[in-house]
Amino acid sequence: MRALLHPPGLSMIIFDLNTNDTEALLRHVEAFKPNSGDAREDSRLREALFELKEALAQHLKNSGDKAI
Repeated sequence: MRALLHPPGLSMIIFDLNTNDTEALLRHVEAFKPNSGDAREDSRLREALFELKEALAQHLKNSGDKAI
């Protein structure tokens, strides 16, 4: 996976994953449930996982668009 970091305010990651790897990572993101014992940390992790899930789904959509 290649990640490209942008300046603050432009939180963006560009994925360089094949479809199988993206789908596998997406399944793990969806299945993982934070349980650190720290409610605030768990909340932050849930939010980060949600954002990652959205980015992975968008990556799959964009990859599909290129195949057309």
